[in-house]
Amino acid sequence: MKKNTRLFVGLALAVSFGISTATAEVDKKAIKAAFEKAPGAEIAYIANTLVSNAEKLDKAETAMEVLRAAVSKKPSTCVSVVSFICALVPDSADKLAAEAVKLTPQYTKDIARAAAKSAPAKSGKITVAILKVTKATKHQMVYNTVVAAVPSLFRSVNQAVLAGGSSDSKGVISTVSSPIAALGADGSVADSSVTFPTSAPTPVTASPGLDPARYNAP
Repeated sequence: MKKNTRLFVGLALAVSFGISTATAEVDKKAIKAAFEKAPGAEIAYIANTLVSNAEKLDKAETAMEVLRAAVSKKPSTCVSVVSFICALVPDSADKLAAEAVKLTPQYTKDIARAAAKSAPAKSGKITVAILKVTKATKHQMVYNTVVAAVPSLFRSVNQAVLAGGSSDSKGVISTVSSPIAALGADGSVADSSVTFPTSAPTPVTASPGLDPARYNAP
């Protein structure tokens, strides 16, 4: 007989939050138990539900424990889990992304992309955090991946990286300073002929007009 996995997940979550609420703190054993018998297809769903239902003060810690439990159960789910929980706890996206990379370094590029897309405002911090837990040979790849994920924010990513994005002094990153239209799919400059204008745009002038839709329009 086919098991009702959603029913199982619901019961697991009920047990988890019943314990967590009673103790008013994150219950690591309950979180781990929620993933124990869950099929791989339900891992991201469980992670999303656990973090969504966590108390506001416990959300960041819950997200970290959920990430660790989910990856321990099935490492290949790390990217989807990161995508969900970084969107739910954007202020901790950098720490979550770095932890995910430490746990599953083989998915570094995908984790960087998922975290940046889920918490774009934190893309600079996400880049820096990941650079600090990766080898120098991967730094350029991480930077390019984040810029490609959120190209409109490449300036803030540049500022974060140039301010000290690498813990390895041998790591070298070539930042971009070109318009979005010049960037390729990997975040690097694909068309160097596309540049920012060298002169200011011509001011546009117009005479005052009337809005016929206004109630008191003449």
